[in-house]
This record gives sequence, structure tokens and C-alpha cells, in this order.
Amino acid sequence: MPRIDRLLKATSFRVAALQTCLFLGVFAIAAGAGLVVLRRAEVRAARAEIEQAEDDLSRHILVRGLSGFETGWRGLVEDAGIEIRLEDAAGRAITGRLPHVALPAPAPRKLALDFRMDRPPAPGRPKDRFLATNHIEPDGMRLTVGEDLTVRQRQDNPLLLVVASIAALIAALGTGAGAMVGYRMLRRLDHMTQAIEAYAAGDRGARVTVSSRSGTDLDDLARTLNQMMERENRLVEGLRQVSWAIAHDLRRPLAHHNQEISTVLQQPASLERYRAALESASKRIDDVLQTFQALLHIAELEAGAPGLELAAVDLNSVASRMVQAYTPMAEAGGRTLMFLPAETPAVIMGEQRAVGRMIANIVDNALIHTPSQTAVEVRVEAKGPRLVVCDNGLGVPETARRRLFERFFRLDASRTTPGSGLGLALAAATAQAFGGRLSAEDAAPGLRIIADFAPR
Repeated sequence: MPRIDRLLKATSFRVAALQTCLFLGVFAIAAGAGLVVLRRAEVRAARAEIEQAEDDLSRHILVRGLSGFETGWRGLVEDAGIEIRLEDAAGRAITGRLPHVALPAPAPRKLALDFRMDRPPAPGRPKDRFLATNHIEPDGMRLTVGEDLTVRQRQDNPLLLVVASIAALIAALGTGAGAMVGYRMLRRLDHMTQAIEAYAAGDRGARVTVSSRSGTDLDDLARTLNQMMERENRLVEGLRQVSWAIAHDLRRPLAHHNQEISTVLQQPASLERYRAALESASKRIDDVLQTFQALLHIAELEAGAPGLELAAVDLNSVASRMVQAYTPMAEAGGRTLMFLPAETPAVIMGEQRAVGRMIANIVDNALIHTPSQTAVEVRVEAKGPRLVVCDNGLGVPETARRRLFERFFRLDASRTTPGSGLGLALAAATAQAFGGRLSAEDAAPGLRIIADFAPR
């Protein structure tokens, strides 16, 4: 189980926490703006009630007189938040609990006020905010009518509590969801790490588990890692096969070479005999060097064709030159070699000489491993584009067709026919380096080799 410190450092948890904080920030800004709007609406409503109460009290003074007003004004104002102050012309309080408010000189007949006072007096307690209207009566008396705005604002407390509760719930859900996602991702990463460590330790069958339902980015990463492991296994297996094939294929020419040298050395010295032995040794060494050169070229192509300058290559043009070059060889062996170009250019991105060697290897393989009177056809198709080399010879069994593009694979297990078994492997590596794929099909009769460069 992932530790808490790992969970807190997990990217998924941090992203979830950041998103939660951002959402809470936006929520707080929106709540603050809403509170400001609410407060302003409360001030407007309080002003309207004060105006209405002031009009009612002024009429009451005119109708009932001062004595009637002192005893009956409370019945006119039912709202407990309304307070008044009635003063005579000299500024002495007649009734009410509002404080005396100094007016500017000259004093206007009617003035809106905004002040704070204790109601009831409470030391250390913030003063309540009052909105008031000061009105001077015709006889000089001064009537101040105010409303405690704090009473209205305290009525908002349940709403503020709900908003705070929602914010706390959002924070808890965001943090919990981040922790859950982070925990699951850490578990997946731990499984990936265990699989990679097992693979690195030598368990070539170790694989990363891929969920068949979620299809997340971690599943994509797991598939990529599994593909990498599969490719690594193929490379290791290929290296093992190459090592075995090199030891098998090079042992014979080197053994013959050593035997011939020993035979020559045991016989009487002769310049002609030495020359013949050196020429034969030189030919065998050239064959070995060509084998190593082909292996190096395959390795370079499988590594991504480093050093090759890619450009647009028309398969029609390259295939036509290769067919012309191999026509004398085909005629000498009693075979026919035909070329069917595409009606439109069949362009791929590649290196012209490498593409030419690829086509030459395929055509050379068809001419060497087919009997006399075989017809070999080289066809270019613009759709794809693709190159097809087809013969009507004896064909290749299905089990062998699957291995045609392996290094050193030869149908002739005894190695009596010419060749090293690298031609088609080199052609397959070239096609793969330029975004293509080589495949073999039964031509019934014969064999069909297809170099397909269609987008995949």
C-alpha cells in the first residue's frame, strides 16, 4: 500500500488538490461577490423602510401632537430594528434611543445618515451599524429615524453557513477524490515497476498488466512497455539465432580454408599451388566479409536507417533499372523476367540506393531459387504504393514462408545452394526502415513477395 508521503507527492493527487484549490478560490470570489450584492440590496431595502417609517411618524406628529406621539410612536413601527430620536429646537431629546448626531451648518431639512452605536450597550462588542434619516419638522423639532442594519445582516448567517458547508464539502470531496485517484495510480505504477524490474532481472515473460475496461493513459503506457519488451525479446532471440547461424555458416568456409592451407603446406612447395590456395582463400574471405557487411547493414536499418538521406523515390524508376540489370542473368538461366510499371508514379520516402538493393535482393532470390523456364514478374502498384515480385516456380511451404525473412534462414538446410540467407532479411529491414513491410504469399504455383508501403 502506498505511503502517505508518496501519496502527497503523487502528481495525480497534486493536480486534484490544485484543481480543488482553484475551484474553491473561484467559489470564494463568487460567494464574496454575491455577498456584496446582497448587502447592497439590504441597504436599499433598509433605506426604503426608513423612508416609509419617517413619513408615517411625521404624519403622526401632525395629527396627534407631541403628547400623543410620545406614547404611540412604537405602535407605528412594528419592526424591532427601527429606532428613533425626537429632539426639540434646542437639541434636547424628547423621546427615542438614537444618539444625537451633529448636522452640518446650515442644516438641510432632510439628511440621510450612516453611523454606529451600541444597542444595547455592550463593552467590547462591535457597534451596530444604523442607517437613518434626519428630518427637521416645521416647528423646529428634529426627527431621526434609523434601522439597525446588523439585524438584517445577522439573518444572512444561515445562508453563509450553507455556503461555508458547501465549500468544506467541495474541499473534502476534491481531496478524497485526489487521494483515491492517486492511490490507484500509485498501485498501477508499482505493478509496472515490479514488472519492469522482473524483466530487467531476466524474466523475459514478465509483462505489465493492461486493463481491458478503463483504457486510460496508463494503459497506453503499459501497452507501449509490453511492445518494447516484445521487441526486446525478438531482438534477443534474433541475436541468439544470428550467433548460432554465424557460428554454423562461418565454421564451414573457415574450416575449408584451414584444411586447404594445411594441405598446401604439406605438399611440395610450388608457386602455382600457393597462388591457387591464396586465390581460394581470398574468395572465402570475401564471402565472409560480405556476410558481415550484410549483417551490419541489417542492424543499421533496424536501428532506423541512420545516415541515410531520405527523399522521394519512384518505385517505377528504381524497379525498371533493377529489371534491366537482372535480365541477362535471367536469360542465362532460362528464365523470363517481366516488368509491369504502375500507370502513375509510386512514390515513397526512402534512399534510392537502399531501395534498389531491396528490389535487387528480392529479384535475385527469385532467380536463384527457381528452376529453369520459370517466369518472374516484377509489378509496381501506385495504390499503397507497393512492389510485387511473383514467380510461378515450385513455391515455398507455409511453415517456411513464416521464416523467409529471418537472418540465415535457407530452405536448403545443407547449404549446398549459393547464398548466405541474408538477402530477404536485408530486404525486409530496408522496407521496415522506410515505413513499409515485407510479406510472402503463396502464388499457386510459386511465391509472391510483397513490399507494402501503405500507411498503417
